[in-house]
Amino acid sequence: MIKLLRLEYLKFRRNRVFRIMALLYLLLLPGLLVVGFNIKGIPEELGSIEQFFIFPTIWSLLAYLGNWLSFFFLGIVGVLSITLEFEHRTLRQNIITGLSRPQFFGAKWIWLFTLSALATLYYVLVAGVTGLLFTETIYLSKVAEGLSNIGRYGLMTLAYASFGWLVGTLLRRTGLALFSYLIYAFFVELLIRWALHFQYFPHPSMHYYPLNAFEDLAQPPIPQIAKEFMRENDFSLYLSTNEAVVIALAYLFLFWALIYWRMRRSDL
Repeated sequence: MIKLLRLEYLKFRRNRVFRIMALLYLLLLPGLLVVGFNIKGIPEELGSIEQFFIFPTIWSLLAYLGNWLSFFFLGIVGVLSITLEFEHRTLRQNIITGLSRPQFFGAKWIWLFTLSALATLYYVLVAGVTGLLFTETIYLSKVAEGLSNIGRYGLMTLAYASFGWLVGTLLRRTGLALFSYLIYAFFVELLIRWALHFQYFPHPSMHYYPLNAFEDLAQPPIPQIAKEFMRENDFSLYLSTNEAVVIALAYLFLFWALIYWRMRRSDL
């Protein structure tokens, strides 16, 4: 396992795009909090801006902000992790020099899992430090109240990275795969949901599409007044926590199965 991880690290440690993606994630995750804290003109009924930066709300706020960063950066890294192998013929070289296809699949899985774990640990660090700085009286129960966000955040990062890996495996070319990844997220999934569910089949299953389910793993911190309004009117903008986790896990295993099947059958 360590050998496979080291092999992947050696491939990408000098890759400029990978370095830029990692640096931007490190800078923007706390940077978005700074920008958010300086937002003026928040409605009075929503309370003060400071309430979003204390425990336990900071966990969900930073998870929501990190959701967008994970989509871009970890998803793009997922695409590049396999398309660069095809373009540089390193996948063929790995197989020739003794790495089996299951081992190659395992190496990619370990690499993306490790990146997701590191991204999640950084999220915990930034959220924890921010909460300590802004929370006047810290109670362990309040800190622990939002800890469930950590597991969902980790699942979300791995899901985006795996989706990018799948798109890259199917399309192979970096430019085409990146374009398809972004187009699907911003247009295709939304268009399908609008054309099918809003026009002909209004059903909660409209929330079950992959990227929507991944996004719902890290929901924004909704003020209590908004929660009460949705409860009174019996509607929700998001999947429940359990639904999002189950659907995301189902998609993850489906993605990995498709990737493994494609790798076993593809010519190099």
